[in-house]
Amino acid sequence: MKRSIGVVSGCLVSALAIVGAEAAHAAELASHRATYRMGLSASRSGSGMANANGAWTYQFIDACDGWITEFRLVITYAYSEGGQVATTTDFLGWESKDGLNYRFRVRQSREGQVTEEVEGSAKLKGVGQGGIASYTRPEARTIKLPKGTLFPTAHTIRLIETANKGGRILARPLFDGQGEEGALETSAQIGRAMAPQPATISSPLLNSPAWPMRMAFFPMGSTDPLPEFEMSLNYHANGVAEDIEQIFKTFSLKGRLESIEILPRTKC
Repeated sequence: MKRSIGVVSGCLVSALAIVGAEAAHAAELASHRATYRMGLSASRSGSGMANANGAWTYQFIDACDGWITEFRLVITYAYSEGGQVATTTDFLGWESKDGLNYRFRVRQSREGQVTEEVEGSAKLKGVGQGGIASYTRPEARTIKLPKGTLFPTAHTIRLIETANKGGRILARPLFDGQGEEGALETSAQIGRAMAPQPATISSPLLNSPAWPMRMAFFPMGSTDPLPEFEMSLNYHANGVAEDIEQIFKTFSLKGRLESIEILPRTKC
């Protein structure tokens, strides 16, 4: 299963010794719904890719005892030799605020037909420790998660906290439930905060500086100097992402923010 832009961009990094609940308060992640217009930004030799376009709808909710992330990514790929393929990725995840428990469900479709489903849960033994991921689909099995593994929202929190403290590099294993290979090793480069840029979209969610970041993702234990894929984006301190680009070995997809709205806080 190819990891899609949605989970990775809503989820990223860590290294500070801060428990999930404390970090969440500091980061003040905003419950929101956003839509990104997706398109092909680069096609390299051998990809056969002529064009790609679609939309990514992303929703993040503070649900009292945890965070809920939900998205749908719809992309139609057109090939240089002719023909096109419509793909859809649906994701739903829940993560406890202590960063130790996680549930996930991912469905991939091609031309309206489901091609792959992954579902399960994961648990860490403690902050900074390893744990276990238990899959129920496509088949029942368990895998070990390495020491230091982070789940998606804890990953995002650590990234923002590191940027806030002036950190420039961050590396940590990430488990998001997409695919069956388990955690990926991640390495992030964080640029200096940029002042809010003029935009066609007006929202209080965007009225803050944002950090340009570029992240590389490697299979655990890989000796290949080239990552499986990379991602660049501008991240606000409230967890809202702008100007997202996912970079594969033969092509890249660009996502531009099309609409965004604040979601009301859950009454706990």
